[in-house]
Amino acid sequence: MAPHHAPDADRRPRRRRWRAAPRWLASLAAAMALSGCGMLEAQGAMSTGADLALAERAMFGAFTYGGVWRGMEPVVQLELQLGRRLDVVHWFMNWDHDFDPAMVANASAGGRLPLISWQPMRQDLRDIAAGVHDAYLRAWAAGVAAAPGPVYLRPFPEMNGEWVPWNGDPDALRAAWRRMTAVFRDAGADNVRWVWSPNVSDEPRTEANRMERYYPGHDQVDVLALSGYNWGETRPYIGWRSFEEVFATGYARITAIGPQPLWLTELASSDAGGDKAAWVRDMFASTEFPRMAALVWFDEDKEADWRITSAPEVVRAFQHGLGVAPTVSSAR
Repeated sequence: MAPHHAPDADRRPRRRRWRAAPRWLASLAAAMALSGCGMLEAQGAMSTGADLALAERAMFGAFTYGGVWRGMEPVVQLELQLGRRLDVVHWFMNWDHDFDPAMVANASAGGRLPLISWQPMRQDLRDIAAGVHDAYLRAWAAGVAAAPGPVYLRPFPEMNGEWVPWNGDPDALRAAWRRMTAVFRDAGADNVRWVWSPNVSDEPRTEANRMERYYPGHDQVDVLALSGYNWGETRPYIGWRSFEEVFATGYARITAIGPQPLWLTELASSDAGGDKAAWVRDMFASTEFPRMAALVWFDEDKEADWRITSAPEVVRAFQHGLGVAPTVSSAR
């Protein structure tokens, strides 16, 4: 089960003091040619291969605490710590916010792919399906159509999870989804990529709430996706699970639904109850999921310390998996 998203689910940072980045960091960001710059979108869409480890074929991205709402500084800081540019930049917005072209343009710079989790926290699914929110959808469609490249939209994320308000009515969700895509199609937003993203397990685990019931159809979805976390001892009733244990069942189910590439749009590991660095190394070494085309890490200290930078050895595990040399800061 993925972390519960707060009612302010646009993911703008809680009130914390951010230290200003040192001047050398800004200069380095401008001068440094980060290795592994954003892969071509087609590579992410076509990455398969049962014999290849994820390190050799999957794009890598992240949701970073504070980015993109506070500008690109949190994203660039993470990239500098990794020594590599992210392929995918992920953030959350709710349906009370207008499309923000600056956010998308900034996130798209350098070949990155923007991924927006788009959440109707106060809008009813049946109203969306009936056209009540068409004006809002048309405004977003016009914004996406004018964007400099593809925009990956992840509406109604984790719809099979009881913690989101759009859970519990698969018929209404499918109807709302189809209304939404029709508006974008009519607006000529051909650069949108629709990401259908259930949680890795159904909560509640009932027949009526199975992820399969929420699927709107092959013609409606460009990317299949999953959320899944290794909670470790932060949730003792779940316990420590390996990367493959977290995703094996969900992967088998979702790849049986449709032929599209699969992204992990939210994943992370706690460091409570096991070796997080080893977990990360095992993730990149896995060959069990041939249709996984992207790993998008949830980089926040929230219910657990999910951060890539939670410990130097964890950073080094990411750098090893991403094929980059350790940075000075991570080698300490």
